[in-house]
Amino acid sequence: MIDVRARQVRVCERQVCLSAKEYELLLTLAGEPHRAFTREELLRAVWGFHSTSPTRTLDSHSSRLQKKLCEGSAERLVVNVWGVGYRLMDSAVSG
Repeated sequence: MIDVRARQVRVCERQVCLSAKEYELLLTLAGEPHRAFTREELLRAVWGFHSTSPTRTLDSHSSRLQKKLCEGSAERLVVNVWGVGYRLMDSAVSG
C-alpha cells in the first residue's frame, strides 16, 4: 500500500522506509502497474536523464527497492523484464 499524502509505504502491515529515488521509482511503476517500463522511460521519469549513456543507477535502486519491499520473503514485487526494463509483479497489483 502506498499512502501518497503521508509518503508512506506498507507491505503486509510493515512500514517500509525508502529513499527519495526508491519512492519515486515505486510510484512510477505503481502508476501503471500492469505495464513494463523501459529503462530509458524510468531513467527519464525518476532521474531526469535524457541521454542513453550506460548507467547502473536504475539497477542499483531497483535492487535495493526490491530488498526493502520483500524483506524476509522470497516473493519478488519488482521484476526485471529481460530486454525491456522493469514492472511490478502481478501479485503486487490489486485490482
